[in-house]
Amino acid sequence: MAAYLIRRLVLVLVVVWGTATLAFFLLFLSGDPVNLLLPLDATPEVREQFREANGFDRPVWQQYLSYMGRAIQGDLGISLRNQTPALGLVLERMPASMVLAGAALLFAVIFGVLAGVIAAVRKGTTLEFVVLFFALLGQSLPVFWLALMLILVFGLELRWLPISGYGVGPIPGLPAFANLILPALAVGTFSMAAITRLTRGGVLRELRSDHVRTARAKGLGERAVIYKHALRNAAIPVVTVIGLQLGNLLSGAVITETIFAWPGVGRLVLTAVTQQDFPVVQAAVIVFAVLLAVINLVVDLLYGVLDPRVRYA
Repeated sequence: MAAYLIRRLVLVLVVVWGTATLAFFLLFLSGDPVNLLLPLDATPEVREQFREANGFDRPVWQQYLSYMGRAIQGDLGISLRNQTPALGLVLERMPASMVLAGAALLFAVIFGVLAGVIAAVRKGTTLEFVVLFFALLGQSLPVFWLALMLILVFGLELRWLPISGYGVGPIPGLPAFANLILPALAVGTFSMAAITRLTRGGVLRELRSDHVRTARAKGLGERAVIYKHALRNAAIPVVTVIGLQLGNLLSGAVITETIFAWPGVGRLVLTAVTQQDFPVVQAAVIVFAVLLAVINLVVDLLYGVLDPRVRYA
C-alpha cells in the first residue's frame, strides 16, 4: 500500500505539472500576450512598460521557469483586473462551487442508485421502462435548457424557489437551502441519469450470479440479497463513475453558475475569459487539476474498502 501511494502521489505531481505547463503555453499559443491582455488602443509606451513589468520581454523558456518556480511556492500570478493574487480569487470562490457540487452529487447518488436498483429488480415491467426513459432523458437534456426550464416553472410560474443568488443560510458560510435546490437539480440531473443506468446494469448482472443464487438458497431475505450482496458487488464501477462525476460537477458548472448567478469558480472563470484575465484562468485550471487528481486517488483507495479482494500492486 505504501509503495502504491507513493507511485500515485508521483503521478499526481506529474499531472499537475503537465496541466500547469499546458496552461502556461496556451497563453502564448493564442498570440502575443501583450496584445491579448491590453486594450487595442494602448500606446506603444504602455505596451512596453507592461511587457517589462510582466517579464514578457524575456525568452519564453525563462518565463516558463520563472512561472513554475513561483507556482511551486503557491504564486500563480496576479489578476490583471483586480490586482490581487489569482490563486486567492479562485480559492475564495471554491467553497461555493464545492457546496453546489456536493449537493448535486448527493442528489445524483441517492436517487440514481435507488432508481437503478428499482429498475434492475423490476426488470421487464413498466416501472423499469419509466426509470430508463427518464434516465435517457436526463442524459440527453442540455444543462442550460434544463436550468432555464427549472427557473421558468419553479421560479417564475409557481414561485416556489428563488432563481438566482447564494442567499443567506442558517449556518455561516453556507447558502440558503432554497437557493441551492434549482442549481443542484440542473447540474446533477446528468450525473443522476448516468449513475442510474450503471447501477441498473451492475445490479442486474449480480442478480444473475452464483453467489446471489446461493444467498437466496440459504433463505436470506430479498432486501439483504439485493443491498448486501448484489449492490455491494456492483458498487466498484458505480464508485468510479461517482468520482468522475464529482470532478465534472466541480469543473464543469460554468453554465449553471452563470445562469443562477452562483458565486463559484465557474462563473469566475467565465468572467476572467471575457475580460482576458488569463492569470485567473490559469490558476483555476491548475486548482481543478489538483482536485481531479486527488479525487481519482481517493476513488482508487475506496476499491479496497468495497472489495477486500482488491490488492494494490
